[in-house]
Amino acid sequence: MSSEPGVTIQTFTNLDAEHMTLLLEADPSERIIHDVFTRSRAYEIRVGQALAGVMLLVRPDTDSLEIANLSVDRAYRRQGLGSRLIERAKMETVGLGLRRLEVGTGSTSFGALCFYQTCGFRMDSIARDYFVNRYAHPIVENGITLKDMVRLSWYL
Repeated sequence: MSSEPGVTIQTFTNLDAEHMTLLLEADPSERIIHDVFTRSRAYEIRVGQALAGVMLLVRPDTDSLEIANLSVDRAYRRQGLGSRLIERAKMETVGLGLRRLEVGTGSTSFGALCFYQTCGFRMDSIARDYFVNRYAHPIVENGITLKDMVRLSWYL
């Protein structure tokens, strides 16, 4: 749970339409979201009763945790809720005895790249043609066809 009154962070196990709508803002494939959800620990952040954001964490290997999806409803952006979800992911990473938290985002996702770096993540690598090879239809973001994924990490 979050420490601020009226704001709660908790796990959820039922992927309903409200969660899916938010997750689709970060990943346009329901099939991929369902696949990731089945192997993730899912968190939601609520303001009062309203769903404000979601985050899916997966364990890609033995020494790291990965934010596979993170989305905050447009009405609640720029209020620190995404940062709170990141802090929860960092707490989970430490709690599991791991030293690295990873995230991947699109090379054209300028806001996300700035956000993750503000939260202490550093760029690690670029997965060339990641989105071209993974999605059937082109994704256009900020007027640019998305091709590459930027991998970022936060180290304990």
